[in-house]
Amino acid sequence: CYEVAVLPMYLLIGIWGTGQRKYAAMKLTLMLLLGSAGIIVGFLALYHQSGLATFDLLALGSVHYPPAFQQWVFPAIFIGFGVIGALYPFHTWSPDGHASAPTGVSMLHAGVLMKLGGYGVLRIAIYLLPEGAKHWALAFLVLTTINIVYGSLGAIRQKDLKYFTAYSSVSHCGFILFGLCTLNLMGFKGAVIQMFSHGIMTGLFFGLIGMVYGRTHTR
Repeated sequence: CYEVAVLPMYLLIGIWGTGQRKYAAMKLTLMLLLGSAGIIVGFLALYHQSGLATFDLLALGSVHYPPAFQQWVFPAIFIGFGVIGALYPFHTWSPDGHASAPTGVSMLHAGVLMKLGGYGVLRIAIYLLPEGAKHWALAFLVLTTINIVYGSLGAIRQKDLKYFTAYSSVSHCGFILFGLCTLNLMGFKGAVIQMFSHGIMTGLFFGLIGMVYGRTHTR
C-alpha cells in the first residue's frame, strides 16, 4: 500500500491542486520513492538473510537475524517508512504537498498517508529487527526530538493556515515516531493513540480551512 499510495497522490495534487501543484506533486513523489528505496533494500536484505520469499510477517519474525545484520538493516527500513511519516530532514515534501493539494486530498494526506510511516515502523521495522531498534533507539530519539521542535517552530512562523497545519503535522508525527523509539509498551500505546487522534484532528482542521477558503478566498 506504501507504493500504491504514491501515484494517486501525484495525480490528485498535480491535476486538481492549486498554486505550485506540479512542483509539490513531483517533490512528494520523488521523496516517497526515496523512502521506498530504503524499504526495498531492507526487504531484499531480509530475503537474502532468511531465504523466505514471502511478506508473511509471522514467518519473517520467526527467523533469528544476527545483531550485526539488524544494526544496518533497521535504519534503512526505519528511514524508509520515516520519510512518509515526515521524519526530519525528509519532511519537506509534506508542507508543500498539503498547501497545494485540494481540501479532500489534504484530509486524506494527513489522515491516512502519513500514518503509513508510523505503522510500518511499528509493524515491520521494530517487530522484525528488535536488536537493531535497540541499537539505534537513542539516535532516532534525538532525531525525532528535532522533528517535534522544528515542526513547532515552523508552524509558529506561518501566515498560511495550510502551511501552519502542515508544519504542526510534522511536529505531531515526530511525537508518533518518538513514542515508537522508546521501545516500551507505554510509548507504543501513546504512538498509536497519537496516530488516531492526529488523523481525526488534522483531517477535520484541513476540512475547516477548506470551508473558510471557499467562503473568504483567503487562508
